[in-house]
Amino acid sequence: MNSEMSATADLFGDAGAEASQFRLARIQTFNWGTFDKLFTFDISEKGYLFVGPSGSGKSTILDAHAALMTPPKWVDFNVAAREAERHGRDRNIITYIRGAWSQQTGDSGEYVSQYLRPDTTWSAISETYRDGRDRVVVLAQVLWVRGKSTATRDARKLYVVLQREFDVRELEFFPASDFDTRRFKFDLPDAFVRDEFSAYQERFRYLLGIENERALRLLHKTQSAKNLGDLNTFLRDFMLDAPETFELADRLVSQFQELNEAHRAVVDARRQIETLQPAKDEAERLEAARLAKNELDELSAGIDPYREQKRKSLLEEAIRLAEAEIVGQAAEAARLGELAGREFEKLRDLQDKRAGAGGNLIEQLTRDISTAEGQRRERLAKREKAQTACAAMGWAYPEDATSFAGLVAEARQQVHGAPAWREQHGEEQYALRQARDRKENDFKELRREIEAMERQRSNIPARMLDVRERLARALNIPEERLPFAGELIEVKAEEADWQGAIERVLGGFARSLLVSDKHYSAVSAYINDTHLGERLVYLRMTEFLPAGRSLSSNSLVKKLNFAAGPYRDWLLEEVKTHFDYECADSVQAFRSAPRALTREGQVKHSTTRHEKNDRRPVGDKSQWVLGFDNARKLKLYQEQALALVGEIEEIKKALTALVDAGRLNEERLMHCQTLANLTWAEVDVGSVLERISDLQSRLETEREAHPDLAVLDAQVVEQDRLYKHAVNAANETEGGLRAKESVLASLEKRLSGLQEALLSVALTPFQLTGLDERLAQIPIPMELERVDEIVGRLERGIGAERTGLLTRIGEHEKKVERCFQTFVTTWPAEAGGLDPSIESAPDFFSKLARLIGDGLPEYEERFLRLLHEQSDQNLTRLSAQLDQERKAIRDRMDLVNESLKTAPYNPGTHLVIETTDRMLDDVRQFKQSLKESLSHSFSADPLMAERRFEVLNALVKRFSSQETVDRNWRGLVLDVRLHVEFVARELDASGLEVEVYQSGAGKSGGQRQKLAATCLAAALRYQLGGQDRALPMFSTVVLDEAFDKADAEFTSMAMNIFKTFGFQMIVATPMKSVMTLEPFIGGACFVHIKDRKHSAVVLIDYDEGAQRLKLNSDTPDDEEAAVT
Repeated sequence: MNSEMSATADLFGDAGAEASQFRLARIQTFNWGTFDKLFTFDISEKGYLFVGPSGSGKSTILDAHAALMTPPKWVDFNVAAREAERHGRDRNIITYIRGAWSQQTGDSGEYVSQYLRPDTTWSAISETYRDGRDRVVVLAQVLWVRGKSTATRDARKLYVVLQREFDVRELEFFPASDFDTRRFKFDLPDAFVRDEFSAYQERFRYLLGIENERALRLLHKTQSAKNLGDLNTFLRDFMLDAPETFELADRLVSQFQELNEAHRAVVDARRQIETLQPAKDEAERLEAARLAKNELDELSAGIDPYREQKRKSLLEEAIRLAEAEIVGQAAEAARLGELAGREFEKLRDLQDKRAGAGGNLIEQLTRDISTAEGQRRERLAKREKAQTACAAMGWAYPEDATSFAGLVAEARQQVHGAPAWREQHGEEQYALRQARDRKENDFKELRREIEAMERQRSNIPARMLDVRERLARALNIPEERLPFAGELIEVKAEEADWQGAIERVLGGFARSLLVSDKHYSAVSAYINDTHLGERLVYLRMTEFLPAGRSLSSNSLVKKLNFAAGPYRDWLLEEVKTHFDYECADSVQAFRSAPRALTREGQVKHSTTRHEKNDRRPVGDKSQWVLGFDNARKLKLYQEQALALVGEIEEIKKALTALVDAGRLNEERLMHCQTLANLTWAEVDVGSVLERISDLQSRLETEREAHPDLAVLDAQVVEQDRLYKHAVNAANETEGGLRAKESVLASLEKRLSGLQEALLSVALTPFQLTGLDERLAQIPIPMELERVDEIVGRLERGIGAERTGLLTRIGEHEKKVERCFQTFVTTWPAEAGGLDPSIESAPDFFSKLARLIGDGLPEYEERFLRLLHEQSDQNLTRLSAQLDQERKAIRDRMDLVNESLKTAPYNPGTHLVIETTDRMLDDVRQFKQSLKESLSHSFSADPLMAERRFEVLNALVKRFSSQETVDRNWRGLVLDVRLHVEFVARELDASGLEVEVYQSGAGKSGGQRQKLAATCLAAALRYQLGGQDRALPMFSTVVLDEAFDKADAEFTSMAMNIFKTFGFQMIVATPMKSVMTLEPFIGGACFVHIKDRKHSAVVLIDYDEGAQRLKLNSDTPDDEEAAVT
């Protein structure tokens, strides 16, 4: 081991470390570029120089090293010569295999390359590495191409690794076998041979102690480093890999088309629903109008039967009354007939008396009086029952047969109507009990709400407060840490007239539970595992950056107060983001605003979606949930509860009264039944008393027995007069009876003459109820002789109403067809050839049902799934990758700093590289956009999904834009290397700062290059040596004309740094830098070219003692002048 290398090893504290270092010992090329045939370069373990003019072939030799060590995806030939050029690569593997040496103009004017080996040919390159322990590793490549092809894809390769000495000439078997790759197993059996670089590089990296692929890339970058520049440029270009964020962004752009199509499908489905739903609503109104028309048609169809049946009903009622009158008249006729008979008996008795008195008469009169007394007692008992029933009914007891017959008919009618009355009475009781139960349930619910509001100041419904109370108790979280949004928001007092409308907009949001990130995991787990029995919406309060959006003077947000505390800022930003609605004082202002509401409660959610929910009045304070306290709502509920108590009492009173009335009516029915079972003859006590009185009088007369004939004659005459009077009265009554029977017969004839076809029509319950209700609205009493007049008026009213319905039906049909026409015009493919007519309504509404039931949910599910995949996966990966790349930069700098600690920068000092963020506005805004797009990622709220899509869409448009400003922006926000800058601090042994190097600012060129060179050497040592070795196991570093523009001082300084870190330096340089580089190498050769196409080499001896090259006359004249 020479003294210089021993010193290097001592510097790192391990005198034996150098022996384990692999250093390049030999390079061989065969048919490689302009190096035709075989060339062998024996490389000194101390380092080596390839000296020569530009274009001689120095880079060709070093590109052989690059081809052997660098993965094809990264290899870039002849980079040093193209440092300042902007055009593409001028060399590739095919130009080296064929030996491209010039370009000339072809016959057709195009540029044609000239090759040394234009036909089937092969090439080989190899490098031999040795360490101080006699271990050998050889890397080789065999390349060939058939015919005259110049396409890179036609170049074939084999990668070879051996662990013994090797000479390229051992490969002569391969072209001799016509490039039969199977020959390697027989002719080179100890070689590791593969046709892919990955397995090859894993093999040689293992043998050479190169831990990762990144080290190969850094070595390749180092090879082409010429002017190392400032610290930031060097570290970004040479130390840090291009971040994977670009690939993630490209993937996001490529996948976005599917998401965009899914979004378009959702938008189209929603628009189609918004187009067809009004048609459906209008069709429902059309159907209602048609149904009403059909009902009128049904009523019209029943008019004639109804008229005839109504006539029959009136006739039957008239017949019933006539029959009742006839019964009474017949009873009166019988009484008068009986009276005439008695008068006749008197007359006959007088006549008999006058003819001669006899004893049998007195006995007969006595028996007759006894019989009459029995009849009086029976009739008197029944009369008392009848009188009792009449008194209970509130009726006057009739004193004649006709009145009594009418009374009995009325009683029988009430008895006949008892079943219908009982049914109606039962229904009325049931209705009152149902109403009482509903009111009592309402009162219980109000009492529950009042008790909840008395316990706390919240306006939120008690059932939701119960859910929160159970949740808080189960998780041991104070309830005030789980507020509902409505508890922290109130409408300003001066804006009270807007509260009803604002409640409609914020009602759902106000009922949302706010959950901080701290409690999110516990809350979400509890809710997932627990059956709540209620619908609960909760919002996760994630970190946010205020958007700084401006609000109009009439914004809903400005009409609110937000409770002070930890939730205020988040809640205010949430309301600004989602509920910035214009409070429009007029319909015109409402129509002009993108989102707005009116005092009357109409809400405009977007340019297309409007809503007005009037299921409850806009001023119904019982449904309001906003406010810091519930005093007003509590008072309202207490007033409502008090009113309900009154209503319940009234219903109970009505129910009691109805029950009492039912009992009384049952008693009345019992009395009616008593009357219905009696006849006048059974209660006529007066006629019996008259008979008794008469008999007694006759008996008394007979007993007086003064048979004076004059008196008897006078009595006969008077009695004859009385008899005739009685007969006349009986006859008149009988004539009245015959007249009434004639009227009855006429009524019965009219009844039998009714149209049986109309009477046999069974009217439906709807027809009967509908016609009866309409008949009741006509202010004319229904009489038998006015049936046609009244029913005719009813018929004309139905006809007029039907005409109005026909007009409305036509209007509804036109509105439906206009919606269909819009659908067919806008979405002809989805219309599928349907005719935009009312007859196609079932097909259109089937589409609507599918859209609502399957289509839109399916589109929304696919959209949300893709949005989740792209925002919560791609964007999350991108966001995470940005952080990972940032962390990777810090981690890599930490490892580089470990290397820098071992290398003196100046006597007694070393460097430390610090990483700081540049705080770029574009980057900050980009990260904020990512955050916004990822916010509410678990929410199924369509508005949130739309907002996330808009943010994502804007990002994708910028990522895919070809505009210069967007391309620059893309490079800035995705390249994490540009997000940081590096500051090098020079520290002494005690850690005190000596100097700061901020990207070389204010420093000389030499200072900047020294700084960059030190960092490059440290980076190489970190990549090749890691933290476990004193010196890197693989020590060969290749520089291609790295110092062609540097002065001698910098060149010497840079080489010292690399030597300090234990590297073997292989350098290609022009002659002007030779003197500075001589002390750091152990051998050199001079490369030159003949006829611009044949490169050649002259070896240069090295003086170990003087550390100088021995340049002599063998060196070509044009170079001697440069060296002298």
